[in-house]
Amino acid sequence: MSVSFLYPVFLYGLAAASLPVLIHLLNRRKLKRIRFPAVRFILLSQKRISRSYRLRHWLLLALRTLAVFFLALLLANPIFQTGAGLFAGGGPVDLVVLLDNSLSMTWSGDGDGFKQAKEAARLLISGLNDGDRAALIPTNFSGKEPFRLKGQKEILLKELDAIEIADGTANFAVTLGKAYELLSEPAAQKEIRLITDMGLTGWDQFSLSSLKQVDPSIPLKTLRVVRKQPPLNATVKEVRLGGQSVGANLPLQIEATVANFGDGEIKELLVQLSIDGQNKEQKLTTVPPRGESTVSFQTRLATPGAHFGQVTLKKEGLAGNPAVNFALDAQDKLKILVVDGDPQTSLAQSETFFLSRALNPAGEKDSSLFLPTVILADGLAAASLDSYQAVILCNVASLPDAWLAKLQSFVQQGGGLLIFAGDRVQAESYNRLAHSAPPLLPAELRERKLGAESSGEKIDKIDLTHPALQGFSDAILSESMKSARVWGYARSASAGGAVLVALANGDSLLMERRVGAGRVMLMATSADRDWNDLPVKTAYLPFVQGLASHLAGGKRGSLDGGIPVGAVKEISLPPAYVGKSLRVIKPNRQDAEVFLSGEKERAAARFQDNDRAGIYRLALPAGADKETGMTQIYAVNPPFLESRLDEISAPELAAKLKPIPVEVIPIEALQQGGKRMDLALPLLALLIVTLLFEGWLAQRL
Repeated sequence: MSVSFLYPVFLYGLAAASLPVLIHLLNRRKLKRIRFPAVRFILLSQKRISRSYRLRHWLLLALRTLAVFFLALLLANPIFQTGAGLFAGGGPVDLVVLLDNSLSMTWSGDGDGFKQAKEAARLLISGLNDGDRAALIPTNFSGKEPFRLKGQKEILLKELDAIEIADGTANFAVTLGKAYELLSEPAAQKEIRLITDMGLTGWDQFSLSSLKQVDPSIPLKTLRVVRKQPPLNATVKEVRLGGQSVGANLPLQIEATVANFGDGEIKELLVQLSIDGQNKEQKLTTVPPRGESTVSFQTRLATPGAHFGQVTLKKEGLAGNPAVNFALDAQDKLKILVVDGDPQTSLAQSETFFLSRALNPAGEKDSSLFLPTVILADGLAAASLDSYQAVILCNVASLPDAWLAKLQSFVQQGGGLLIFAGDRVQAESYNRLAHSAPPLLPAELRERKLGAESSGEKIDKIDLTHPALQGFSDAILSESMKSARVWGYARSASAGGAVLVALANGDSLLMERRVGAGRVMLMATSADRDWNDLPVKTAYLPFVQGLASHLAGGKRGSLDGGIPVGAVKEISLPPAYVGKSLRVIKPNRQDAEVFLSGEKERAAARFQDNDRAGIYRLALPAGADKETGMTQIYAVNPPFLESRLDEISAPELAAKLKPIPVEVIPIEALQQGGKRMDLALPLLALLIVTLLFEGWLAQRL
């Protein structure tokens, strides 16, 4: 039998019960006695009345003292317990409470799952006796917290109040490992209590072998939060680009994949797209049981630069993460200088006809991200490259020294250079670029291989991880690219460049080399139909636009679908920024400073503190955004599987944790060891009765 207090700090208020007594004593007056013989008999009667009057005054004082006493106890919230208590056995207890604060704890059907869990933790802490110690560990923490066993209930309860829902998945391995570490000291009784919703996602990622130490003598008692199974369980799985480029005032297609984790069909699910906080479009969709549905939106971005977006699900009774964030980098017009090395009177036979049409299909100034300008080879020496982001050489015979110096400076400062081979290209003139200072060419040109169109080589390998070629992961585009035939090309020998596209016979077709802040690409075949039929394939347009966007410093398909909560953000800048720092502004407006170190001729940084879902902003060093085309914001989202409300069963949990003894009980069974009664209501009733009686008595005096 015991009495504990949820808020024992208010017990200090019991001292206030002495105030009515003090006030009474201070107000007492010393009477001066004057005897009147004539009223002697009257005094005898007065004495009898005075005894009754003093009794009422003492009773009034007692009532006021009791009122203060009851108020202090009420604020302390006493709990009366009989029986064995919360903890079995005898002697002091070392207790570790593991509180699941993963995002799924908010989706209990009625929305009070985390509230239930915190109340259970409060009861466990309040049930500690003198000599007991406890530690409170959330399943999502930063790793900086100095967890230790404490005997002060007040401190533990303050720590409990400070725990909030995290945006990630529960890390049971780290949490349980920390618990065994704290319980390594000798103690009469050791216990681990896990309060969780039994979400399957967190246990899918758990491995007992990852724990440094395990003590099978310490049982794991799991208090299961009772969750009402919601009829609708869905989330946004992915957001991606449906088109090729993202530019100001250009048509923009965004596709969202919605996943249904439930066993029932979800009809008339509202999917909403917003950009920069403004609603753009809404659509209804139907998602099959345990299936997916794709929703496509059409919109435009009014201005270039960084934008943030969100796709949100809306439907009554829907459980799961309702929204996903993403970042957009809208490019301004990319100016491309195209140099024609083999001009023809017929446009269709021109070296640059197909290329320029692929960059600007409509031929209008405002209809494309790219603004190609075509000049003849003779005009390159006089041309200023300052206003261009990329230069494309199409079957240009040779490169004079004046051109070479100009192109080297252009590339080093962040420009892009793409070289197409052809029948006029003089290999010896270009090969010196492979060994210049700095070297520009990714490979040396060797002999030409020419054949009939019917006997051309097919494209066999495409580096789909490269930013310029990611669109070819689409089956249709990939098939179109690989169906093209190449019957004429210049064989090459690597000079330090990376092979991005290769032919079926193993010869390289497209190579790349990074030079300073820029990039150089070498295409071993022609830009027109003289040596290949790529220009008449469906894949030609996205292929050319992808190369141009990449070379110009832009990201092809510049939509950042975000990284999961807790993941590392890789940041890369030109080598000029080594030793400098940048600021990362988190969604909660907290700033973090990141220093850039040298790594592979780049300034690189790794930001790890991505612990909240939302939009993160990068305050880059001056000029870095212009030189790199880097998006100044990025998105962080909860792992989409955290929205899956499937639960792990008790036998499955026991199998995962074997040989650790596991007991799974409903959270209502927390008081199973004895009867508990909250004395708050009886104390409130006593306080009200006391105040009413005190008021009545005060009026009678």
